[in-house]
Amino acid sequence: MPSSPPDWLNAHGDATPVIDPESHVREYAERRGRDPNENCPPLVIGGFINLMVEPLAEAVGAAESDVRLGLQGPKTIDRSKRAEEADSLRPGLQIGELDGHPIGVARIPVGAARSVMTLEELMALGARTFLIAGATGALKPGIDVGDYVIATSGLREEGASYHYRPPDHPARADGPAARALIEAATSSEHACHAGRVWSTDAPYREFTGKVQRYGQDGVLSVDMEASALMIVTEFRGADLGMILTVSDLVYRRDWPNIFGTDEYRANCADMADVIVRAARKLLAGTG
Repeated sequence: MPSSPPDWLNAHGDATPVIDPESHVREYAERRGRDPNENCPPLVIGGFINLMVEPLAEAVGAAESDVRLGLQGPKTIDRSKRAEEADSLRPGLQIGELDGHPIGVARIPVGAARSVMTLEELMALGARTFLIAGATGALKPGIDVGDYVIATSGLREEGASYHYRPPDHPARADGPAARALIEAATSSEHACHAGRVWSTDAPYREFTGKVQRYGQDGVLSVDMEASALMIVTEFRGADLGMILTVSDLVYRRDWPNIFGTDEYRANCADMADVIVRAARKLLAGTG
C-alpha cells in the first residue's frame, strides 16, 4: 500500500472553507451577465475528452446552458479577447432530455484536482448522480484493449482526495449508478470487469514493480481521477458511476495502446451508448 501523505485535514483551529462552491459559481454567473439561479439537473453524464462527451450530448439532444464553472478554464486569457470570448473558454454544462427528464452533460477536466473542482461546482448547483466515461490502462492479463472497467473502489495515489478524507478512508463507488453501469455494460459486445482502480497524479511514474504488485493484489487498471471522484462524491452525499474503456496495457513492457486510432474513437462512442442505457435505468427508478 502507498505511504500516507501529510495530514492535510488539519484545519489549524478553523475548518470553515474559504470558498463556497455554490456561492462562487452563482457570483461568477452574475458577474458575467448570466442567470445566477440556473441549476444543474440531478443526473449528469459526461467524460474526460470530446470523443466521449460529444456522442452523449447528441444522444440526449443537449444544448449549452448558462452555467459556467468558475474555477475552471485557462489561468491566463489573451488580453485581445473580449470578456465573453474568454468566458466561452471555461467548461460549461449542456442540458438535454432523456425519457422526459432533464439531464446534464459535462466535460470533466483530466486530472484529479480539476475534475474534483468541476464535480464540486456541479453538485453545488444540484447534481446528485454522475455517470462518467473515461479511459484506463490494464494492470493484469485477462483485461484487454477495448474491455470496460467499472471502477467500484479506488487505490488513492492522487492528492485531491486527502483534502476530504483521511488516508485510511476507503474510496468506493458501488451504489446504484455503478450497478446500472455494470448491467448496461454486461449486455454490450465488450468484456466488462468491475473492481478496484489505481488513481495516480503521475502517469510517467508508473513503476514496473508497482504495476506488477498492484495487478497481483487484484487492482484492475490505472487512471488519474477515479479515487478522487469517489471520495468527493461520497463526501457530498452524491452517487458516482465510472466506466472506463481500456486504452492500453500497462503491464506489458512494450505498452500496447490505441490512442488516436479509429478503434479508440469507436470504443468511446460505444461507451456513450452504455452510459445512456444506464441513465435510462436510473431515471426509471430501477437502478
